Amino acid sequence: MQSKAKAVTGLLFVCAITIGAGACAMSEPRNAPGTFPVSTPFALDTAGRSVTIPFDVNGGNADAKRHLMIGVDVPHASDFPAVDDVRLHVRLLRVRVVYDDHGTHVPIETEDTETIIAGNTGKPRPRADPTLCRLHLYAGIDSESNISICGFYARRDGHYVAEISTIEAMPAFKGVATTVRVDDYYNTGE
Repeated sequence: MQSKAKAVTGLLFVCAITIGAGACAMSEPRNAPGTFPVSTPFALDTAGRSVTIPFDVNGGNADAKRHLMIGVDVPHASDFPAVDDVRLHVRLLRVRVVYDDHGTHVPIETEDTETIIAGNTGKPRPRADPTLCRLHLYAGIDSESNISICGFYARRDGHYVAEISTIEAMPAFKGVATTVRVDDYYNTGE
C-alpha cells in the first residue's frame, strides 16, 4: 500500500512539473524584451485589458521607409470562432505608440488597414480618434491566423513604447492564446 502511494505521489510530481514547464513556455515572449521584432501574450476576451511593449528600432532591424506593424497572432484549427468574429464584426483596440526622446514621449501616428486604404484612395479617415484601430484579418497558415491592428512609421532609431488596450469584451477570444507583436508590416506593396 505504501509503495502504491509513493508511485501516485511520484506521478503527480511529474505531472505538476510538466504542466508548470508548459505554462512557463507558453507565457514567455518569442524574443528577449526590447528586441525587434517583439511579441508577448495578450488576451483579447475582456474589456479594459492592456499591455505595454517597449522596443528598440535601429537601421539594422527596421526600414524607416516602411510601415511597422502591431498585429495579433491567433493559433487555431481551420474554422475558428475568434477569426470568424473578426471577419464578421467591427472589433477595435486602442493603440498608442510613442518615441522616447530622452524621457519625452513623442506620439507616433497609427493607421489601421481602413485608414491606410482611405488615405490611398482620397477618402476621409474612417474614425476621428486615431488611437482606435480596427482588427483586420490579414493572413492565415495551417495553424495560425494573422490579424493586423495598425501600422506606423518608426522614422528615427531609438526606443519606442506601444500600449495596446481592449475596449470591449470579445467573448469569441475567451481561452485563445493570442500573441500581440510589433514587427515589419505584412506586405503592403510599399
